Amino acid sequence: MDLITNCLSYIPCLSFDPTLKINGVNYKIERLLGEGGFSYVYLVKNYNGQYALKKITCPFGNENLKVALQEVSNYKEFNSPFIVRSIDYSVVSEKEGYKTVYILLPFFETGIQDIITDNALNDTQIDEKVAIRMFIDICRGLHSMHRHHRNAASDSNAILLDTDSDAENQSLINNDFGTELNETTIFAHGDLKPSNIMLSKDETPVICDLGSCQKMPINITSFQHAISIQELVEEHCTLPYRAPELFDIKSGDTITESIDIWSLGCTLYALLYGLNPFEREEQINGANITLAINAGKYTYPDGDYTQKIKSLIDMCLVVDQKERPSIETVLATALETTS
Repeated sequence: MDLITNCLSYIPCLSFDPTLKINGVNYKIERLLGEGGFSYVYLVKNYNGQYALKKITCPFGNENLKVALQEVSNYKEFNSPFIVRSIDYSVVSEKEGYKTVYILLPFFETGIQDIITDNALNDTQIDEKVAIRMFIDICRGLHSMHRHHRNAASDSNAILLDTDSDAENQSLINNDFGTELNETTIFAHGDLKPSNIMLSKDETPVICDLGSCQKMPINITSFQHAISIQELVEEHCTLPYRAPELFDIKSGDTITESIDIWSLGCTLYALLYGLNPFEREEQINGANITLAINAGKYTYPDGDYTQKIKSLIDMCLVVDQKERPSIETVLATALETTS
């Protein structure tokens, strides 16, 4: 595997014309798309078109690398038109002693957040039928995660690293992803929100950014385990879209895929009304956003949307995770609204 050229190490400063090579294919870096923590996302292109390249630096040894490699595996795990899949990847040993993971992904020009922003700027709103169609497709993507059925086809896409420490890196992946063929496994996205849902050229929603995606349920077994998971939540789960049970994790708690159902309701609300329901509560009524989320306190502005689409939001935003519906129930209810 060809290593990425040294000039990439100096990004995000793009004062020159950087290029890179992954598995013999040359790419030109166009611009920085976004950054967060130890990761950067760049727009790159070659003769076939434009792509998004995610660069994850792993300066803290194997634990850091394990998280990055889990994300690499996530991008290969799901065979769904509603969930992004990676195109290529590379793991590079840097001269400073740490490793960098590069993930080549499809580039989407627009997403759900762009619709929200455009509507706010133009004082318009999305058509209810369009919103329901998009909601249904997002539900289908979540269903593929929440009821993931791994088969031989997905196994053939298992990641085989081709770097200096192949065996070590491969073991870091296999520790968490030793799923038997034909076994149904529950995954949760963990950070579902408008900016993590892009739109393909035919306007099909595609769930992206699988860095927080992991197997469920998570049974909290100790005080230290609770602290560890709470730290991960603070780092990876965007606060306004975070389910109530993720604010004060304790030993004995169980976290399930229902965290995505809550985020799904927040996302539909934002698509319709331009902002998260609890951010609106904070802006309009001066509420503390954390308290509003934990109380499930939100209201609807005046508008033209019907009760049936509001009911989809309400069924998702149930504070007690045990009372929250499954993705099958939400999807079936959404489909009923179109008949």
